[in-house]
Amino acid sequence: MAVQAFDRRTVGLGLLALAGCAAPARTPPVMVNMAHVPPPPLLQPGDAGAALATDADMSGRVTAPVRINGQGPFDFVVDTGANRTVITSELAAQLGLPDAGPADVHGVAGVEPSNTATIALLEVDAVATRGIRAPTLSRSRLGADGLLGVDVLRGRRVTIDFLTDEFRITPSRGPGSIAATLGVSGAAASRLPTNDALTGRQIVVPARYRFGQLIIVGADVSGRPVTAFMDSGSQSTVGNAALHRAVIGTQELRAPRYVVPVLSATGQTAQGELAVLPLLRIGGLDITGLTTVFADLHIFDIWDLKSKPSLLIGIDAMRQFDAITLDYGRRQVIFTLPASSPRRRRPTS
Repeated sequence: MAVQAFDRRTVGLGLLALAGCAAPARTPPVMVNMAHVPPPPLLQPGDAGAALATDADMSGRVTAPVRINGQGPFDFVVDTGANRTVITSELAAQLGLPDAGPADVHGVAGVEPSNTATIALLEVDAVATRGIRAPTLSRSRLGADGLLGVDVLRGRRVTIDFLTDEFRITPSRGPGSIAATLGVSGAAASRLPTNDALTGRQIVVPARYRFGQLIIVGADVSGRPVTAFMDSGSQSTVGNAALHRAVIGTQELRAPRYVVPVLSATGQTAQGELAVLPLLRIGGLDITGLTTVFADLHIFDIWDLKSKPSLLIGIDAMRQFDAITLDYGRRQVIFTLPASSPRRRRPTS
């Protein structure tokens, strides 16, 4: 399965966190995690679920068609690392969306102000979400019409199928789901399919919430436990400085290493180091030789993870599986292993 090539001269990553200006001081900031990468050189009432054809943007991220207030469809990046849905300022103006006031945006190098807009109705096929307060950023920074965040995905079961190029979103009835709040109806969707072709290939991994995002339980790098987030909005897998020190300390990172700029969608820049992880183990699959960006980003400080080895698992690693399901109701991540390969894979380019 092909994975996009990496530009070793410049690797872009947008890592944003939105905190409403009126939020109490003790309220955790709401995270909006997005990628902004140059082209590579080489549930409401009647929520019945949806299975949609997807596309990949120039960064290899998954996009899905979205309707806003009955208009569209528009291409939104499916961003499992984003707590909030984001819309471009251009599209918000085109649709005449009401201004919802300012907000502080936490980027990789600090904080800068942003505007927000109110989306009365957002539809992903038959799945509808109402009353979204979405931050607005320019299309040149997002690289799409918007980002589909966890405020839409929460309480639901989301599958990204890399074999069929489908994005499926259905209700979840598991513990912690918010079916009543969202008006979710229909049969429970968090049961594994009884498909003989998938027998023995689906690995169910428990997860827990942190700032509204699912953290994978049991992920490790060369046997070292890591705090791992699934981030389909990021082109690259990103490790923090604590993970960098842990791996470098045993000389397990493969040379050569490259210093690269890490670009925020807010226009801020931080320095990162491009290196190759010897072994990432997630969902029953060993991924070897994964190109990873190491950067001590502002977002890790906000998550209080500066001193704990942590990893944002990007679309480059996710594409090593046939499919990945995030069940926000049951707090599970389901990995579908490749059918014709062993449980140890090396990313292809």
